Formats: sequence, structure tokens, C-alpha cells
Amino acid sequence: MKEKVAIFLILILVLFLIYKEKQRHITGPPPKERCLFCHKDITDPDTSHPISAFGCYKCHLGNPFSLDKKRAHFTMVKNPADLSVANRTCGRAGCHPDIVSRVKKSIMATNKGILKTLLYLWEGKDIDIDVTSLFLGNIRKGLALGHYMKMCGGCHLWKRRWDFPGEIGRRGGGCSDCHIIDYLRPIKKEHPKMTTRIPSENCTKCHNRSARIGLSYFGKFESEGYGTPYRGRWLNTRRLSGNRFFINLPADIHYKKANMECIDCHTEKELMGDGNDYAHLKGQIEISCNDCHLPKFKEAKRGRLAEKLAFLNKKVPNPVGKEIAFTKKGTPIYNLQKEGKEIFFYRKMDGKSIKITKFLKEKPYHNMNGHGRLSCQACHSLWMPQCYGCHDEYIKDKYQYNWIKGEIGLGGWKERRSYIRFLRPPLGIDSSGKVSLFSPCQVFVYEKDKVLFKILTMTSFDPHTTQRSSRGCLDCHGDTKTLGLGEGILYRSKFRPTYDANRSGLGIDFPLDAFVNIKGEALQITSPYPSARPFNREEIETIRRVNRCLPCHSLYEDKIYKDFKESIKRFMKEKGLPCWKVIRRYTR
Repeated sequence: MKEKVAIFLILILVLFLIYKEKQRHITGPPPKERCLFCHKDITDPDTSHPISAFGCYKCHLGNPFSLDKKRAHFTMVKNPADLSVANRTCGRAGCHPDIVSRVKKSIMATNKGILKTLLYLWEGKDIDIDVTSLFLGNIRKGLALGHYMKMCGGCHLWKRRWDFPGEIGRRGGGCSDCHIIDYLRPIKKEHPKMTTRIPSENCTKCHNRSARIGLSYFGKFESEGYGTPYRGRWLNTRRLSGNRFFINLPADIHYKKANMECIDCHTEKELMGDGNDYAHLKGQIEISCNDCHLPKFKEAKRGRLAEKLAFLNKKVPNPVGKEIAFTKKGTPIYNLQKEGKEIFFYRKMDGKSIKITKFLKEKPYHNMNGHGRLSCQACHSLWMPQCYGCHDEYIKDKYQYNWIKGEIGLGGWKERRSYIRFLRPPLGIDSSGKVSLFSPCQVFVYEKDKVLFKILTMTSFDPHTTQRSSRGCLDCHGDTKTLGLGEGILYRSKFRPTYDANRSGLGIDFPLDAFVNIKGEALQITSPYPSARPFNREEIETIRRVNRCLPCHSLYEDKIYKDFKESIKRFMKEKGLPCWKVIRRYTR
């Protein structure tokens, strides 16, 4: 009997303990964030992030349960998209951890291309470092890194947003650099708007220096500092940030004719990275002219990236079940869709459709012998910013703001330029073996009146000045600047340059605008890809040889160009050809 009572009491005790344990873990509905007691009228950032579902704390952190302002705002972050906190906000589990990881490796966050090129050209160091390495401060800093930190280091995704007024303050801020539409501070009731339909203004606030593609695309050319053309007695009022003057030139046809924004072409993997840690920008870029004008189509499947991107965009039609284009890396171009036999390009900002014209490969100017290596830009980019003779003066006793340290320090820099041009950019062979445009990046580094060193380089890039019409035959085959020789007069095998290098005082024995000499010897470094180069002697002679025939044979369709080498052989053998009559007429 006693044993039964004991067992019964033990059973009662166990049940009681289980009940108490359950009571401990039973919770009611989670307490509501008290942020909204004060911020009850705040608007939603966008339809994908309604405050009713997300609240404030998930993004802005802080203390969501206190009504005391100081306690509620303690540990709060104003910009959740800042890369220093993004792992706990945008990149938290269940949100966008994969994207935040990719962004941190992207070239816009690391600035690896700028740093690697500067260190290699200025100090001969072939090493990989990024912005975060400079933040840690464990790298010995010379002139190259000093120049970067005080002249270039304010333009990357790790930079804090609104640390300065004006354009420089709008740069940086991690994810918000692109995805937040600029707003007036302080915030009262309207939350900053978040979007995947990124306006070009968010791109051009950074991409308006160096290659200046953010200016060129919209038809703006940063001109000399003369302020011409004058308005009466005063300097011209057309100014860029930094009080720079500009003139209007033909805008890129994609903008001029179709009003396309930057994001219409550039993919999310180009902008946010694809997870790889690239040393140069070229590795991250994947879009090309062929992707739209000679597209390769595949059906868009349900549940894949193309459907997700179109859903987030909310303007481009759902591509599922349709054939869409893909980049060479396999990224879907979800706004380029095939409908029957026709191809339509949908603008991402408003969803307007544009009928795409495919390249006509059968046309002689696209398939003629000798043009196989031409990039699209070589013919269809009619102008390109070309800045010759950039003078960087290092001033030891000057105090200047250090963008990486966030403080003013001793040692400063001042930039001056010799001259800027835009017409007839030189051609050469880029790192992929294509005939492409090149632009100078020439740096003379001074300390007081002493030249410490000079680096004269030529770099190939797409200037974003595409036109429907192409450069004429003479522009390539009969122009010394296009050949890379510089402005001047070429007669037979003698070249007389316009630019007098000996009188320049720069300590060089060739023109600033010369990429190569008549012997095919390179005069400047090709950066950042040593495999790129100017035309060699044989190529120069081949290009010039066509020029001699152009006065009579000016059409692409002319039969002599079907096999030009054979035509030259025939010309040399058959002295009775009409060509010889013309030559004799002008050489008597």
C-alpha cells in the first residue's frame, strides 16, 4: 500500500513539474515595437518592406521596447545598409545574407582595381589589397596609397553616407548608395524610398570622373577650365560638381533615342558582384553589345532569378514561359524578351517596350575581311574623353582630409591638367585581342618643382558614346591620331607631329598624344592589362595600305575588299589597271 502511495505522489510531482515547465515556455504574442508610438505616421520604404510587417527594429536595431527616446535609440543605426552593420540588418538570416556577402566582394566595395593599378604603376608592387585592408591600417603606406586615401578614397561602398554636404556626401553608404532615392534630411514622416528601379543620378554621383562614362553617356564632356564659351563678360554657367566646366556633345544613342537608364543594360551581378573577388572592373562586367543585338535565348522558368527580378521591378512583364536573353555568364536579361519572331526590350524604369534591331551580319561592314577583330565601340563610338598630362603635386606641409582615416592629416595633393580632348580616340588591341578605343591616363608626380616620376599609360574602355552611324573609312585608315601616332602629318614613312615634345618641358621625347611610333614601337604603358598594346608595324602598314585605295574604292561592297591581299598582288602585277592611270596622273 505504501509503495502505491509513493508511486502516486511521485507521479503527481512529475505532472506538476511538467506543468510548471510548460507554463515557463508558453508565451503570448510577441510584444509590439514601441518605435511606432512615436513614429506612427512614418511611410513605408517600399511595397516589399512594409513597416506593418517588418517594424523598425529589424533594420534600424536599437531598443524596440522602450518609450524613452535615449534608451530606444541606444545602439540604433540610422543607415542599416552601411556595410559596417549590414550583416546584422540587410544581411541577417531570412533577409539578404547572400547579397550582402557578394556586395562586400564587389569592385565598388573593394576598389581593388584602383589600388592594384596605383601600386603597380607608382611603386612596382603587384599585390592585391582592398579598402578594408586600409581601414585596418596594417599596410605600409607610400605615395601611391597616400594619394588614394586623400584623392580617391571617398568613392566606395564602405564610405559613410552624408558625412559631408553635397555630392560627396551622397556617395557611399553600402546598399543605400544605389537603392535609396535621395531624400532631404532630417527625416520626419516620409521614410526614404527604396527601389530596384535605380535612377541614373545614383550612378553618376560617382561615375563622373576618371573614365567619365557617367557624363559621356548623357552627352556631357568635361572641358578645359577656361569657362568658354563665355556668356557676355562672364564664364560659362554650365558646371559639374567641383566647379568643373562642361560642353554638350552627342549623347549615347541608347539615351538619346530610347531614353535608357544605366540599369537598363547593367545586370544585378555586375552592380552587386557575383561572389568572386575580382582584381579589376573588367572581371565583374558581363554585359556586351551582342547580348542584346545578337542575343541567345532560353525559356524563363518559374521560380528562377528572372521571375524574381521582374517581380521586384514591377514594371517589366513577367518573363515566365517566354524566351529571354542571357549574358555570357548566364545572368538573365529578364527585360529582353522574345515574342514570336520579334524581340522587345523593356525599360526597367517604366516598362516601355522598345523593338530591338538585330545586327545584320550579312552586311559587308559587319563581316568584311579584315574587320573580324573590330569591337563595336571601335566604329560606333565617335568621341571619347582624353585627358593628357595630369600633374599631381605632393605638398608635404599641406593638411588634407584622409577619406580612410576620417580625419585631416599632414601631407596633401593638388591636381592640374595639361589639356583635354574628345575627338578621334586612338585605336589599339585590347586584352581580349579586339581592336578597341584607348584613352590616356598620364600622371606627372611633383614635389615642389621636382619631378619625382612620370607614368604615361593608355587604357581601353567603353566610353558609352555609341552612335548609330559609324566612323568613316578615312577616320581609321587615314588618320594618324586613330593609328596611335598622335596629331600630325604622315607622308610615306615620315611623321611630323603637331605636339612639340621637346618644348613641353615634361622631359619626354615623343608627343603626349602618341601611343606608338611609325616603327610600331610602344611609347606608353597599357594599363591595367599589359597584354593590351598599340598596333605593331605590320598592322600599321596594313591599315595604311587600305587608305591608298579609298579615293576610288570607298564602298564596303567594293570587290577589292573581299580578298584585299589578293587585290594588292594583282595591283603590283597588272600595270594596266585603272589605279595606275590615276597614280601616273598625280605623280608626273
